[in-house]
Amino acid sequence: MIKQCLIQLRPMRVVLVSLALLTLVFKAPSGTEISYEGWDFILTVILPVMAPLFFMVLLLDTLIATIWFTQTKDAEHRRYRLIIIVNLVTASLLVLFWLPFFIEALS
Repeated sequence: MIKQCLIQLRPMRVVLVSLALLTLVFKAPSGTEISYEGWDFILTVILPVMAPLFFMVLLLDTLIATIWFTQTKDAEHRRYRLIIIVNLVTASLLVLFWLPFFIEALS
């Protein structure tokens, strides 16, 4: 089941979703001071920059998949539905996990 889903998503989308989910796994706790050295630089600077970029790319991919979804039938129709669902769930998780960080950072 999972293997079939990964095949339907194709490699580029699997990498996009995987990288977006990795930003959730390695997210620094809210209130962590920004560090410009070592591994903490990735956690406190790079990942907070990349999360909104992944979010926007997921939404753009959802838009494109929705266009293709309306123009296909049967198996491709189901494939694009899966893509839309995976993208929206991943984007929702990004918002859910990163929103407290950005609210605190911007206040």
